[in-house]
Amino acid sequence: MNPRDNETVPLVPSGYVHQTRITEGVEKASAALATDVVRIRYELGENWTGEDAVFFRVLLRNTASQRPKLREVARRVSATVLREVRPQELGLQAYFSFRSEAEQDALKEEAWA
Repeated sequence: MNPRDNETVPLVPSGYVHQTRITEGVEKASAALATDVVRIRYELGENWTGEDAVFFRVLLRNTASQRPKLREVARRVSATVLREVRPQELGLQAYFSFRSEAEQDALKEEAWA
């Protein structure tokens, strides 16, 4: 065993260490996108390949989730969140899920509340 290698100290993904930074970035993005976004929630975890990731859940206003506007809104929301949070600097892959207010009203999932 290498004397410099401490096998008993678990490695913590940098996203967990920088959760305050992520939260502040999400809050800034939410404020900038308030006309189209009700709220943005996130969760830290691993993607399907085991890499550290941040999963954003974006609740859109019903007016923003209608076609043909939806594609442009999703692009703008993703770009704004990525600019404010900068997950790649934290070693995190970013993933986005979008849902309208009407969908959430029907599904009533707590994670989206």
